[in-house]
Amino acid sequence: MIGIIDCNNFYASCERVFNPALKDVPVIIYSNNDGAVIARSEEAKALGIGMAVPMFEIKRLMKLHDIKGFSSNYTLYGDMSRRIKAIIRTFFKDVEDYSIDESFVDCDGLEYRVFFDYIKTARDKISHWFGVPVSIGVAETKTLAKLANRIAKKQYRKIGVYIIDNEEKRLSALRSTEINDVWGIGGRITKRLNAKGIYTAYDLSLLDTDWAKANFSVVLQRTVYELKGIPCIPLELIPPGKQNIASQKSFGVYQTELEPIAEALANYTARVAEKLRRQKCVAGGIEVWLGTNNFSKTDKQYFPSIHIVCDIPTDYTPYLIKRAVTGLKKIYRKEFLYKRVGVMLTDIRDASDGTLNLFCPYTRQKEITVIKQVDRINRLLGRDTVRSAQQGFVADWRMKQESLSGFFTTRLSDIIEIK
Repeated sequence: MIGIIDCNNFYASCERVFNPALKDVPVIIYSNNDGAVIARSEEAKALGIGMAVPMFEIKRLMKLHDIKGFSSNYTLYGDMSRRIKAIIRTFFKDVEDYSIDESFVDCDGLEYRVFFDYIKTARDKISHWFGVPVSIGVAETKTLAKLANRIAKKQYRKIGVYIIDNEEKRLSALRSTEINDVWGIGGRITKRLNAKGIYTAYDLSLLDTDWAKANFSVVLQRTVYELKGIPCIPLELIPPGKQNIASQKSFGVYQTELEPIAEALANYTARVAEKLRRQKCVAGGIEVWLGTNNFSKTDKQYFPSIHIVCDIPTDYTPYLIKRAVTGLKKIYRKEFLYKRVGVMLTDIRDASDGTLNLFCPYTRQKEITVIKQVDRINRLLGRDTVRSAQQGFVADWRMKQESLSGFFTTRLSDIIEIK
């Protein structure tokens, strides 16, 4: 049996952990630049606030119902995610960290205990110790476990647990689930399936698996198998390394000059380089892009991009920043109002790759020594204590975060005082 543990309304719940006054109050979380809604509490959902709604459309509603809004605080959410996953591992031996607020767990071997009681106790203790309510769905396959979790959230919210452990429950779950609510079925596939008369998970489960592969893909074939109760998507206990690592954020205000855009790009490149080193990989290429505001009906539009090949695959931040800024200078044009810049590391390989270039001096060992010391200092004294000069110090380009909560778990000055 496989279970999935899902934090309910994770971002909004994290804000409530450190601000009890938000209990039973509608809470929403803003996107980058405080532009739209990306997460809602149950109370906010009940008021009809949808996902990705622009903030200007709900300003009156927020004032009318005293809805509390917060800028997205990914430092807090990321650290809270790390903590809850540590708690989950005290109850389950094999855990796959699927996303920031979801974990698949192996429930085999628990049958010898009182199964439901063990899952329910784990759910209650995780919720209590962490302060964020969670729901657990359990079934024979990952896809059915996602269905079970959905039922736990919608029909058994107080209990928070639902287990599909017999054929009757499986068929009932399939019949009550729309096709677009099945894990892995997106809008485009839904339209194609609807055109063939398939509207529910039950309809999908009746498909011939070979037909699903021939007419759609092997991914849909696996989904059909899983809905039938045949496991074919195993737990990934060791997460696979990312093939690309990217960073893109909107500017707080439009940028027209090259220097602040290059400064922002240098900072984003430093962040992706850190992730690259944590993954113990090197990158053989960099892609850089610029963008104006595609929602503007009056501004001139410009969305250039460029791919740069590294002389040798590397994880050395100063080199990656230099190459990224070189690419930026080639695509930058002065006459536009820029809204965003982004960078993506490509051709990612294991750090032991060892590819050399006949026309470049070998400096790899020296770079490894330097960047290890830089990472160590920044880890001990704070991010960017040692940084590239190109990253700057003013950061006028930073995105708006006017309602940002504290970094309660990662910054000493933000720790809550109890009087």
